[in-house]
Amino acid sequence: MLINLLLGLLSVFWIACAVHKLADLNSFTHNLKQYQWVPPIQRDILVIGLILAEALSAILLLLPAMQLFGLILACGLLLAYSGLIALNIYSGNQDFDCGCLFGSQEQRLSVSLLWRNAGILLLHVVALFALQTATSRTSDVLISLLFGAVALLVGVIAQQLFRNQSHINALKR
Repeated sequence: MLINLLLGLLSVFWIACAVHKLADLNSFTHNLKQYQWVPPIQRDILVIGLILAEALSAILLLLPAMQLFGLILACGLLLAYSGLIALNIYSGNQDFDCGCLFGSQEQRLSVSLLWRNAGILLLHVVALFALQTATSRTSDVLISLLFGAVALLVGVIAQQLFRNQSHINALKR
């Protein structure tokens, strides 16, 4: 059952990523243009491709027969995003929004962003290993999605509380 909850959480995470980018295509396209190392050829196709890959991985994580493929796709996305962030940080190009989740809350490129991605990647790796020993049923999908949605909501609230605290501390100075 725990594997199903983890897969639900990861699925909701990827759905939120895709919806965030789709909700403001212009902003995501602009953010992507800020990255060095991204080929300028057909950026629109790349934007749509990334959104579709995120949505596809969210869907595959819910389908018992396709969960392995969903995890592999999601890990590939995380590794590509992290590699791109690392290359830009290394080259000194980091003074722009990453284009990650919840774009109205700007997130500059930083090493902490790489650590966050490593933690998310670790959850995917745990799910990969757990998937080898667990059997998943389609009936678990609803519970998994509900758990994922609640966990994501708690994460968003916690993230906002941390941001508010740093703003309060800055105002006190």
